[in-house]
Amino acid sequence: MKNKADEQELNEDDQQEDGPSAIELLREDHQKVQDLFEEFESADNRSRQRIVDQALMELEIHSKLEEGLIYPAIRDALDEEDMMDEALEEHHVVELLIKELRKMGPKDERYKAKFTVLAEIVKHHIEEEESEVLPQAEETDIDMAELGQEAMALKEKLMSKMHSGSSSKKKPSGSSKSGKSRKRKAA
Repeated sequence: MKNKADEQELNEDDQQEDGPSAIELLREDHQKVQDLFEEFESADNRSRQRIVDQALMELEIHSKLEEGLIYPAIRDALDEEDMMDEALEEHHVVELLIKELRKMGPKDERYKAKFTVLAEIVKHHIEEEESEVLPQAEETDIDMAELGQEAMALKEKLMSKMHSGSSSKKKPSGSSKSGKSRKRKAA
């Protein structure tokens, strides 16, 4: 029995070294933006701008991971077209609010209100995703470890691009349909 326990521990260690699964990565991202939303509530105007900038960047990267890599894999594995379409529409609304917030500053009349609405929409999206989409996705044959590795590599690339220059923030953040082939399923 001790050998099986040791073997299981080794397998868990291997998974840790490879990084988070796709679902773990999504949940970590969700927690990060929820923390930023909470921090925004008690922040002064100067801090709000930093928090909003960070939250918008996190949301843009997260959306690109989901739309270009993770959602296509889940859509292929589940027969839940309506649920996946709704998630994409929520992304679209978030994208519109992000574009509007990028044109505003903390002193603008509806800045706080607009960011609060964004936070509410994102919290709703997270709740549905974590209670409906992700549990169903976990039951599929999607190789979440491999998908997580691909997502992490893409995330690092996107973060590097966004940090390399502020002009890259103005690029369209729509989903790339060509990214749909970047999914992995267990054989």
